Amino acid sequence: MASISEKLKLQFSALTEEYVKQLPRRLVEIDEIYQKLNESTDEVELYEKLRLQAHKLAGSGATFGFEDITESARTLEHHLNDLVESGLLETDPDEQHIGIYLSQLKKDCEIHACSSSAKKAELPMQQIDNTLLLRRHRDIIIFSEDQGAGLGDLADQLGFFGFAVTLVSDLKGFSESVEKNANQLAIIHTSVIENDKQGMQALASTKHQHQNELSYIFFSEHTDFNTRLCALRAGGEAFFIIPFDLARLLDMIDSLNADEELEPFHVLIVDDDPDQVSYYALILQQAGMITSVASDPKTVLNVLVEAKPELILMDMYMPGCSGTELLSIIRQQEAFVGVPVVFLSVEDSEDKKIAAVTNGGDDFITKPAEPEILIASITNRIMRTRNIRYFMERDSLTGLLNHSNLKEQLIREKMRAERTGNDLCFAMIDLDLFKKVNDTYGHLTGDKVLKSLSRILLERLRRTDIIGRYGGEEFGIILLNTSLENAEGVLNEIRENFSRVRHQAEDKEFFVTFSCGIACFPDYQDTDQITQEADRALYNAKEKGRNKVLVATPVKNA
Repeated sequence: MASISEKLKLQFSALTEEYVKQLPRRLVEIDEIYQKLNESTDEVELYEKLRLQAHKLAGSGATFGFEDITESARTLEHHLNDLVESGLLETDPDEQHIGIYLSQLKKDCEIHACSSSAKKAELPMQQIDNTLLLRRHRDIIIFSEDQGAGLGDLADQLGFFGFAVTLVSDLKGFSESVEKNANQLAIIHTSVIENDKQGMQALASTKHQHQNELSYIFFSEHTDFNTRLCALRAGGEAFFIIPFDLARLLDMIDSLNADEELEPFHVLIVDDDPDQVSYYALILQQAGMITSVASDPKTVLNVLVEAKPELILMDMYMPGCSGTELLSIIRQQEAFVGVPVVFLSVEDSEDKKIAAVTNGGDDFITKPAEPEILIASITNRIMRTRNIRYFMERDSLTGLLNHSNLKEQLIREKMRAERTGNDLCFAMIDLDLFKKVNDTYGHLTGDKVLKSLSRILLERLRRTDIIGRYGGEEFGIILLNTSLENAEGVLNEIRENFSRVRHQAEDKEFFVTFSCGIACFPDYQDTDQITQEADRALYNAKEKGRNKVLVATPVKNA
């Protein structure tokens, strides 16, 4: 982690100064409640109000570096809890010793309110690295002293999947290519490091300099331990035996690419203490997250509908509703059953923490929370939820949207196109003679063909386009803001590239083609009609010889 930025230090200092300025007002509110208690000791509501004020100070004091405020406020809070549970509310407040604990709290608050402590306060954390970027290699270097051995063919095959491939034969050419663009995947023959310590050290040094960008895959005719060890020491992350299994190589490239930029996490903070909200919002925002706020429990359901947060960060105690009660109400709403809820509270009773988690909470963090722990907990919960949602929405083999989610997306995007006045095209793709592939080479090989098609669609289409597995060997594609003519051109190019991809089944090689039908909005207004007409165009492509892209043309009334 980098050191904390000056901007963040200033923001925290401003929050701390504002907190200190508000201490006298808070003490006045506490005094007013206590005076009312002296007049009417049987008002349970007054004890609850006083306890909530103490709870806020217990949570916020240490957050801003004032542990003494937290300690005296927590002592007062515990004492008030004991009074309520013991049933001694009707005794005189002086006999309840509330004034003694309140006096200590006021003394601690007044010390800081009259000093310059706020100006010396420091944010108790380091800068969190909020760069949620992982390597995504679009360019590939094939480095081999021998430029034969089918490397040109490998470059062509990778090119069909949208990769830009450069062939180099010496270390100088390799270094020059990396200097121009370090965000590359290097596929390297082990001959450049075998019996050449300088070559191995040079590759390892280059990898170290660009460790967050550059990836190495080594390939060789040899499988012995020493060859693999040399490749590992040179920075290799994978090892392949010649001849290449293209499907396995593409899987490895996918795993090294991992994912592109992650969408920012969206967290809803539910707390009635504005100082606490500001502090934790600052912590989460500087970690790259988006925050929404609900200070009144009654507004939480509305905020959930509008903001659609991925996690709720909630205090245990708020006016008129406890955190566990609010959680139960949230869990009664089917749409929010899966939203993680993390309690963030000064509560130190293990029984109450366990009860909170038992009632549907996902975690419990005690205030003041260490920022790194808070961010790690939120990140883990949201990533787990995203992963679960991903697998629920996706086809398990290809990773594309499944049939039902693809149809939902088509309905949603058609409505959006209707509002914006943009074109939208829907394409149906079906592999030609796929049953013959399964019968001849087996279903495992057939699965590899399906994955190859899904991969080439992902690589060749835009990120904004939506791709799904419609069923079996059928795929559906929603091309946003695309004319019929452009859609036909793009899919014809993909069809031609896919037809030249070499598939393997043990020692046999074969090629596969697909047919495609396209229908567009606004030519067809209804999503069912769009899919039916795309399917009809696909059927016509099959009838006319396969390996074609045909478009649906609406019949115009005379």
